[in-house]
Amino acid sequence: MAAGTVTFWGVRGSIPAPGLHTITFGGNTSCVSVDYGEHVIIFDAGSGLRQLGLALLARDTPPITGSLFLTHTHWDHIQGLPFFTRHLRRRIASSSMAKRAPGIRWSS
Repeated sequence: MAAGTVTFWGVRGSIPAPGLHTITFGGNTSCVSVDYGEHVIIFDAGSGLRQLGLALLARDTPPITGSLFLTHTHWDHIQGLPFFTRHLRRRIASSSMAKRAPGIRWSS
């Protein structure tokens, strides 16, 4: 089995805390990605999702597929969503999203 790459884009709690005092561990809220070839699996959509989206846009590879899983729908785990989809609308060929989170409706 080939290995994937795990990246922590955000590890903070309730609110983002950018600045020099958070430079060691980062100031974004929950977002982790696992890259496996041309597929990316994303766990949580906190404020770190914006940087992940920018990194995906900067790739020189073909369009990717992705999956997004939300552990729960607290604000710090979903606040990056509006900033992510806007940046990636043109580049993602297809995506599958876990639609099990109550209270969130996804549109195509």
